[in-house]
Amino acid sequence: MKPLPKLSALLMGILLATSAMAAEPLHLLSTTSLPDVSGGDFDHFDVDLARSLLYVPTEEYGSIEVFHLPDGRHLRSDRTLARSPHKLLLTHGGKELWIADAGAASLKIADTASFKVTHNIPMEAQPDSGIVDEKRGIFYLGNGGKTSEDHAYISLISLADHAVLGRIAVPAKQVKAMAIDPATDRLFVNFRDRNEIGVIDLANGKLAGIWQVPGPSRNSALAFDPQTNRLFVGSRKPGKLFVLDAADGKLVQTLDIVETSDEIIVDDENRRLYIAGAGGLDVVSAATPDHYAIEQHIDTLGGKTAQYVPSLHRLYVVHTKGPQAAQAGLQAFDVAPASAVGPHAQ
Repeated sequence: MKPLPKLSALLMGILLATSAMAAEPLHLLSTTSLPDVSGGDFDHFDVDLARSLLYVPTEEYGSIEVFHLPDGRHLRSDRTLARSPHKLLLTHGGKELWIADAGAASLKIADTASFKVTHNIPMEAQPDSGIVDEKRGIFYLGNGGKTSEDHAYISLISLADHAVLGRIAVPAKQVKAMAIDPATDRLFVNFRDRNEIGVIDLANGKLAGIWQVPGPSRNSALAFDPQTNRLFVGSRKPGKLFVLDAADGKLVQTLDIVETSDEIIVDDENRRLYIAGAGGLDVVSAATPDHYAIEQHIDTLGGKTAQYVPSLHRLYVVHTKGPQAAQAGLQAFDVAPASAVGPHAQ
């Protein structure tokens, strides 16, 4: 009978380890290697849920990589659509793929069935970040600035007929991530070179204000939570998360986060943020609208861009070939609901 205490202790240890694993919000399910992608960053991607497809752009390799959902199986690599693809957008029920092509200073529109470019809309230099205004059926795309002295543009492109409806000049050389507050009809824009956020009134298409981001900054990532009216700004060197009151830009909280963040995702259902950067991925929990804390940190091999698909409970992070990974690849994570995750120390 003496071995029983040892067996009980072993079983208890296994149960405790299993419980600890279950308490983590994210669990790595798979990694899909991309051995042909020779290096360079990936940028922001999009999902076609109807066809179970994930589209990912490679900035320097110059390809559009297509994966199957939910498993992340690699389906296709195409280097004919754009020289340096950045922001991707799927429209018309996934039939069209819009590509901000920084290498050609244009917005490319491709047919996803034939993988052929059907429209080539000229832009100023370095078209990069963009966002859709569902209310107006407009895609706002940042471009210009790097070759101009003191301003860049946000171009307005109609989702219905691809027409350029106009552009808004902004006092910055680097226009990065954007977010829309539909309740107040405002567009928030990161002015990275100025450590500022531009606030644009979408009703009249004019710059309504500029908010200062605490420095040193290089604010690149940005997200808005309409439930709490909080704006989240990711800054670099050092990695910081600045939580702002979206009513007036007042600083609510500063949190140390992963270095070189490029993506902030708001998970409304589970009251979390997923912040991807060169130093990994931080899962940030919201105790209250004014208090946030890191719940989990994951090594994502340098993956700075990510996509969360709530209906699949999956988070996808893509990483490049480099010092942290011998090959580029796509990591797929299972996302546990908040109800299945125990309380964490704040």
